Parts: sequence; structure tokens; C-alpha cells
Amino acid sequence: MSEPTDAGIVQVRDVDPATLAVLRDRARSLGQSLSGYLRDLMDADAAAETNAEVIARIARDREPVDLTMDDILAARDEGRR
Repeated sequence: MSEPTDAGIVQVRDVDPATLAVLRDRARSLGQSLSGYLRDLMDADAAAETNAEVIARIARDREPVDLTMDDILAARDEGRR
């Protein structure tokens, strides 16, 4: 992935040494630098929708349903008669 010209810098302090060791090992196993590995993790996280974003998108994009609670209960009970 090419780096955009307006790329920012992120600095994380107080990372647990054990966590840092795991991340370094994972980066090394993929032939990546630690910063490249972390950048890929952040890119993947930013690209994935959160549950709240999915719900907001569905609420924004869906067609309204014109049903009352009575309609829903009647449809549910229809097969029980």
C-alpha cells in the first residue's frame, strides 16, 4: 500500500512490554516492520464498519415499513389458527 502524502504520525505510549513483543513477533513473521504491521492493522480496522455504523447505514438506507404492531401480531398468529 502506498503512503498518502498527507499521512499522519501516531505515537502510542505505555504499551505493555509483553504486548509489544507479541506485535514485533507477528510483524517479523510476516516480513514486515512493526510500523508497517501496525499501519496495516489500523487500515483494516478503519475499513471495517462497526455495529453502530452498520445499524446507522441500514436505518438511513432502508425503505420504511408501514406495519402496525397489530399487523405483525396478526401475521404471527395467522398460522396458529
